[in-house]
Amino acid sequence: MKRLISALLCMVSFFCFSQLNNVSAATSTSTSSLPTYSHVYLKAGPYYILYTHPTAPFVDQNDRLLIPLRTFDELFGGSVSYQASNKTAEVIWQGHAFKFVVGSEKAEVDGKTFSMDTKPVIKDGSISLPIRLFLNTTNLKYHWDSVLRVLVLDDESILVGKPFMDFKGNDLYPKNIDNVLQVENYTIKKSQDGNFQLNLTAKNKSGNDIPAGKADIHPLVSYGKVFGGFATDSYSRPNYPAISEVKSGEEVTISQNFPLQDVEYIITVARILS
Repeated sequence: MKRLISALLCMVSFFCFSQLNNVSAATSTSTSSLPTYSHVYLKAGPYYILYTHPTAPFVDQNDRLLIPLRTFDELFGGSVSYQASNKTAEVIWQGHAFKFVVGSEKAEVDGKTFSMDTKPVIKDGSISLPIRLFLNTTNLKYHWDSVLRVLVLDDESILVGKPFMDFKGNDLYPKNIDNVLQVENYTIKKSQDGNFQLNLTAKNKSGNDIPAGKADIHPLVSYGKVFGGFATDSYSRPNYPAISEVKSGEEVTISQNFPLQDVEYIITVARILS
């Protein structure tokens, strides 16, 4: 049985500013690209990656996961560039040089040509790249959960992006248990007051009941240089109101409000407080 916990909160925002690289075909973040519904396909360390401007990670018609080019730079510590004239993207990451062309199944890694089973595409004005070639040619630790349909990047050395740093810098609950709550999907509902409601649904996959007050689902929204900073519920406490007991195999949904301005990244943890 799915239970809805409504936590429509006034968000505590922490602001800091950083300079962004212009590397996508679209040079600004539009909130119109925020999905109304999305499955969650990507997890990096303890963080579920919900949205990566200008589009959420998605699975294409060939059942392959693609993510926006800028994600490799702004989240995972790579260096990227894009040439609109020939629709070519280059990524320097994990000690390798990658080159992709929109619409081509051929790609280069360190000057050698590889064939892929899908193609880079332009979506929402920006190039998105198949992540499989990166995983096949680097030493990153990862696993694909075919049942839950989520790619988990287990190598936390890549967690260098500002959203991760903002989360860590304000997390008062570093001691917790991960891989118990699985974030399955989310919905976004925009309102006329300049905010949006984020509804996150997670499933208890632990095999045990989670006692009331122990489950913690904490999203963070990172903004671009126009709006600046990030927004998250206060880390001085777990979810408020506290999440009630989550039976084994059951789903729980939480809701929070955020400013609808220049949204660049949305990440979340889903864990048990120890």
